[in-house]
Parts: sequence; structure tokens; C-alpha cells
Amino acid sequence: MLVLLAAVLVHPVPARASEAGKALLALPFGYLDTSGEASDQKEAHADRLKAMSTRLTDRLQAGGFYRIVPATPGIIACAGNDQDCLLGEARKAGADFILTGAVHKTSTLISAIWVGVFDAKDGKRIFFRQISFRGDTNEAWQHATDFVLGQLQEEARQAR
Repeated sequence: MLVLLAAVLVHPVPARASEAGKALLALPFGYLDTSGEASDQKEAHADRLKAMSTRLTDRLQAGGFYRIVPATPGIIACAGNDQDCLLGEARKAGADFILTGAVHKTSTLISAIWVGVFDAKDGKRIFFRQISFRGDTNEAWQHATDFVLGQLQEEARQAR
């Protein structure tokens, strides 16, 4: 996932929507906290990250935008280290596209989300958004998730 995220940050491209109904492999999003806060919020952030992933995939599938492909152990094993491995495993699982992302908490009130969708055939980035959001509450995370969801849905609509 880090390799894919590095590619996202280095080479910005205009978003191109995927075709509705295509298979989307949703990788677990990464999380980085460099806020320096003294309190341990790892559990709360893990819960919010999981809720974000679940909300994105559930809504994308329910809306008919994608058919969600579950991440297999093989995909999880290679996701962070080897792009060729990840692409090969994604294709074996039947994925047309790969969704990945990360949240970076930079301060007490500011976080950023990077979200990318990649073609499982060749790793080419077809969608990317970077947004920031204020607040570190369930409501703030849900609002940010809904914004990202809207961006993904709009791209899929434009492809129709």
C-alpha cells in the first residue's frame, strides 16, 4: 500500500471514473498520527478507520457503483511491500480496480485523507483525492468519509 500511496503523491493525474459494476478490491486504509498528543487514541482511531472503510465499501456496492472483492490473505501479505504481488493477487481475486488510502492526523484538530483507485491490470492510477478535515470525532470522520464517497460516486456516474 505504501508503494501505491507514494505513486499517488508523486504523479498527480486527473481522475477517471471506473465502470459501474466492476469489481473493486478495497485494501485496508493506513493510519499515521504525527499530532504529538499525549493521550493514546489508537483504539478510537482504529475503530474510526474501520468504520470509514466499511461505510465506503458498503455504500459503493449498495449504490451499484462497484462489486466489492474481499481482500484475501495473499493480498494482505503482499499489499505493503510489492506492487507486482499486489496486482497479481488482485487479478487472481477477480478485481478490476484497487481502492487504497490513508489517514494522517497532523494535529489535534487536522487530519488528511489520501484516496486512490488503481487499475488492477497495470497499476495505473485512475482516481485520486487528497482532502483535509477538521475534528477528531466520529462525526468528523463520518463527514469526511461521506465527502470521499461522494467523490468516488461522482466519478463512477461520469463513466456511465
